[in-house]
Amino acid sequence: MSVDALTPSEAILEELFQRLACVAKKLDLAVADASALTENVFLGGGGSEVARLSPSELPSPVRAISIGRYTVLLGMLPEQPSLEAVTETLRRFRNQCVIARSYLSPGEVLDLHGILVGPRGSEPVDDWRPLALLVERDDKVARKFAWLRPADQAADNASFEDLIKRTFMARPWVNESTFTMAALDNLNRAAAMWDASVPRGTVDEWVNLSLNPPEDADTLVDRLVDAWAQRGQV
Repeated sequence: MSVDALTPSEAILEELFQRLACVAKKLDLAVADASALTENVFLGGGGSEVARLSPSELPSPVRAISIGRYTVLLGMLPEQPSLEAVTETLRRFRNQCVIARSYLSPGEVLDLHGILVGPRGSEPVDDWRPLALLVERDDKVARKFAWLRPADQAADNASFEDLIKRTFMARPWVNESTFTMAALDNLNRAAAMWDASVPRGTVDEWVNLSLNPPEDADTLVDRLVDAWAQRGQV
C-alpha cells in the first residue's frame, strides 16, 4: 500500500515506524517489520473462532516493528483527553499485546514494548499529562510509552528525541561533550596551587575536612569557618 493510500492515523504510525527504524540503524540494531504481531488471531489458532478477537476488541490502526531483541507495537491514543477513551484504548492495546505474545518466544515476550501516539498538539495540554502517565504506569502485558506530539510539527524531532531517551534505545553513556575535572574534585592540585593569600595550613585543613567530613553538615560548616578564623595562628 502506498503512503498516499494510508489514512491519517496510519500515516502517523508509518512515520513513527520509520523514525524508530532510523534510530535503530544508527545504533547498529537489526530492524524488521513485525506485521504478524498485528493479526487478530492467536498463533496456532487457525480457523478457530475462539482464538480470534473481533475488531471491536483491538486497536486500529496498529503497527509492529522488531528492533534488535525488542519488539514494539505502535498504536494511537484517542483524539480527546478523556479518561474513559484512554482506558478503552489501553484495553484494546493490551489485547493486541496478548496476541503478539503468542508469536514470541519466552525471552522475546519479556522485551515486548508499546508506544501510543497522542494527537497533534497534545504535548502542551495539561489534561493530557496525567493520561500519558496512566499509559506509562500500565505495565500489564507490555511496557508502554506515550508520545504526546507538539502543536508545531517543526518540533517533532526534538519531541521524538525526548521519547527515545525514555526507551531501551537511550544511550546516555554516549556523549561527545568534553568533561574537565572540577576544581573541588581535584583536591591534590588545589593544595599544590593554593592562593598565596590563603595560608597553607588553612588549605590543608580544608582538604582534610573535605576528605574526612563529619557526619553532621552543620559541624562541617563550623569547622571550615573555624579553620578560616584561625588562619596564620601558630
